[in-house]
Amino acid sequence: MVIRGKGTVLHQMIGTVYTAVAQLISLDLPDMESETFEADTLDNANAAIPHKGTGRTEGGSVGFEGFLDPVLASFTTLLALLTTPPAIGSEESYKIIFADTGTSEWAFTGAGLSIGGTVALGDGVKFTGGIKLDGLPTFP
Repeated sequence: MVIRGKGTVLHQMIGTVYTAVAQLISLDLPDMESETFEADTLDNANAAIPHKGTGRTEGGSVGFEGFLDPVLASFTTLLALLTTPPAIGSEESYKIIFADTGTSEWAFTGAGLSIGGTVALGDGVKFTGGIKLDGLPTFP
């Protein structure tokens, strides 16, 4: 089944309510990766380098881009996380709700946040950001 991108939403937990991060034009889903280590030995006659899994998986980061409105509540809430980061143990909750008929979602905890932006001739002023995942998303 193909899922349309339009209608997919990034939500941030504000208080006790999930609120959409407004005016997004793209989302980069996390690049999750199983952690490995090089398992070569001095007596290995094979030219190939063996690798083994550690049993852990890196959750990656969620990236996003949107049109910048510096006074928009969802944007100022993200900025507030940079000026006053959450205390350890009270990380931010997020979820991505896909625009499929079952409204599938990936819920995750953010361990860190980055915000930047772009001003270019012939385009709207945009902001970019990234959320470092704490662990893996919860899949449907």
